[in-house]
Amino acid sequence: MIYKIKTVILYNSYHKTLYMFTQSHSSLLGSEIFEFAGQPVGFYVIDFWRFQFSNIWDIQDQIAEFIVAKALGQTEPYNKNGWTLWDINYRGQRIEVKETAYYHSWRNDGKVSSQRTFSITRAYTMYKNSKTESKRQSDIYVFCLNTGETKESSNPLILDNWRFWVVPTETINRACGDHKTISLGRLRKLTSSKNGIGYNEIRSAVDGYC
Repeated sequence: MIYKIKTVILYNSYHKTLYMFTQSHSSLLGSEIFEFAGQPVGFYVIDFWRFQFSNIWDIQDQIAEFIVAKALGQTEPYNKNGWTLWDINYRGQRIEVKETAYYHSWRNDGKVSSQRTFSITRAYTMYKNSKTESKRQSDIYVFCLNTGETKESSNPLILDNWRFWVVPTETINRACGDHKTISLGRLRKLTSSKNGIGYNEIRSAVDGYC
């Protein structure tokens, strides 16, 4: 296996602490086996994946990031452990992916979400011992909405269920200021595509801002 290593530096303004994370990852095949005392124990990485990630409705944020990455031709994740300040590097642009959905599997009442908002929080970072201002660290946002209202109609693997909005971060900054979220209704007012775009249109929309 080939391991890729990178370093991420974060600054926590509340604790006035500098954090440095070294990220290392490799692409697993699923056939890697668990061992005990140097001997295989009969279950594999793919068994762990099935055990932990079969409820795909609970990991829609990660699926949305994967969908956008694939639309942009990415083969390796940039935001591997969730600590990076944006999700995707593409053509020199820093892209942040945000997801929301009508249906959530954790609701037991069968109702759909009445509030559809996306997070647009700010963050601090530090490079070369020089603290930057608290700001949205991306250049472009890709907002992803799973439009299905039932478990059956909201399968996140069916890309037709998703709609996407591509918005420059500077537009979000002007419209939202210090707000930590943006509603779907307000987002629609910021774009020419009120109902969003399909998966096949993501790349050309992002390219328009590169």
